[in-house]
Amino acid sequence: MQKPIVPLVLVLGALAAPARAADPPKPVEPGPWKLTSVASLNLSQSSFSDNWSGGDQGSVVWVLGFDAKAERQLSPRVNLANQLLLAYGQTLQQQRESEGSTRLVWATPRKTTDLVQFESTARLTLGGWVDPYASLRLDSQFRDESNPFGAVSLSPVRLTETAGIARVFQKTEERELISRLGLGLRETFARAIVDPVTKRKESFSTRDGGFEWQTQATQPMLEKKVLYVGKLLVFLPVYYSRSNDLEGFDRDARALDPTRESVKDFWRTADVNFQNQFTTQITKLLAVSLAAQFVYDKFDQSTNLDPKLPLPDRITLVDRGVRKAGQLRETLALSFTYALF
Repeated sequence: MQKPIVPLVLVLGALAAPARAADPPKPVEPGPWKLTSVASLNLSQSSFSDNWSGGDQGSVVWVLGFDAKAERQLSPRVNLANQLLLAYGQTLQQQRESEGSTRLVWATPRKTTDLVQFESTARLTLGGWVDPYASLRLDSQFRDESNPFGAVSLSPVRLTETAGIARVFQKTEERELISRLGLGLRETFARAIVDPVTKRKESFSTRDGGFEWQTQATQPMLEKKVLYVGKLLVFLPVYYSRSNDLEGFDRDARALDPTRESVKDFWRTADVNFQNQFTTQITKLLAVSLAAQFVYDKFDQSTNLDPKLPLPDRITLVDRGVRKAGQLRETLALSFTYALF
């Protein structure tokens, strides 16, 4: 039995291929579109009576998801792969009606999951050790609720255009391991509410460029009872269009507070996004999934650095865009899934 490829392969896969990867590649034949589409609903729920002695509070967590893929070998030399990921979820939490009250009521729902992502990759299948590729990816969210003045729909929107070389270590109907390295340009378009009274929105954009390394794997495990899907994305920026504005902010903020840490070079740190998901299908419609994601983004390039904004507002925005520690997200859910096609 073939040994399963564990998530560590995402880190090592680009450095060393399995022994059989050295075998001459089989000729790639053109074919029809390979389409997959899965809709899912993840649910967890708990509730307690007003007189529950433990003081616990109930909650309802729901996440709607949609994952669609379309891949086609257009010709012996060109492969085109597309993927659309959508997810949105909320948490409803019980809370005391007022201070000192024993009555439990349901609070306003809070967003817990929000994802809009589309990627299209064209790869030249030349039969060599690596394949040239070009990719376009869009990342966004349905609602940006980070601004204390109010929410903004579909903001920020980030377009990433990359081109480079890709190495296919493994690709079958059930298994896949592909790593690629290239040059990338990221363009971020965002809107923010700048007036809490009139709700006036201001649009701005940023650009940065650098090196991108991406490795993705699909691997059945435990005698095909569990499906692992993982992606490691690393982006090292070497150019940032608002670097001068960030340096200007640094001077102004440190003049106000000399003890303040300098942030002008934070944008140079590599961004890391490591996603892992394990899924086991209990029945045709019922599954259990475990997802773990690690994100390191020391400075959010979608931060509004407009020097015309008052310094206190810029300090608030920059402090919200700086995250010196990695971010972790883990979810264990019971999923209702349905394959549309």
